[in-house]
Amino acid sequence: MIKAVIFDMDGLMFDTESLYDIAWEYAGKQFGYAIKPEDLNPMRGANQALVQELFYKKYGPEFDFMRIRRLRVEYMEQYIGIHGLPHKQGLTELLCYLKDRRYQIAVATSTSEDPAQRYLSMEGVADYFDVCIYGNMAEKSKPDPEIYIKAVEQLGRLPEECLVLEDSPNGVLAGFQAGCPVVMIPDIIQPDHAETQRTVKILPTLKEVICYLESQ
Repeated sequence: MIKAVIFDMDGLMFDTESLYDIAWEYAGKQFGYAIKPEDLNPMRGANQALVQELFYKKYGPEFDFMRIRRLRVEYMEQYIGIHGLPHKQGLTELLCYLKDRRYQIAVATSTSEDPAQRYLSMEGVADYFDVCIYGNMAEKSKPDPEIYIKAVEQLGRLPEECLVLEDSPNGVLAGFQAGCPVVMIPDIIQPDHAETQRTVKILPTLKEVICYLESQ
């Protein structure tokens, strides 16, 4: 029986993945690199260390990751400061439902603590979460299950009692390998056979998670 729900953040709660694409493209262009959305697909859901490793693999060790990333962060911060972060459909409704029915709620995101806390607070959802695991709290990145294992441990639950909500294949694999049931709400990358095998359900929006929970 599901007792807790663990949320990913980027692409699952907030519509940030397309903004990441624009910001990386902008930052790369300033240094002579044509970074395309398809280049970023293997990095979705990954932490900074893995993203850096994948950029080096693609562009070589001369790729000035930290300077380019800093420019990407500045671009995003400026945009978010003006426009805010658009919520994914059904986010607030699902969080209210879970809180009203006394589910434990956690977030397990590859984003580092400072920006993640700022985003959650800025968008008025920080107080819903009983447990928060950030990218800098895990040595290994999704698709490694470490971040979800940590979330399950801090919730004090068994993996099978914790429903993971994810939008990316890396995140789906991480939740699956942690032993949790996983629901995928696809964002930029659509599920293939692997995601179908690793999830208990693939849903169009967060709103449908309520119906899924009520059917259990």
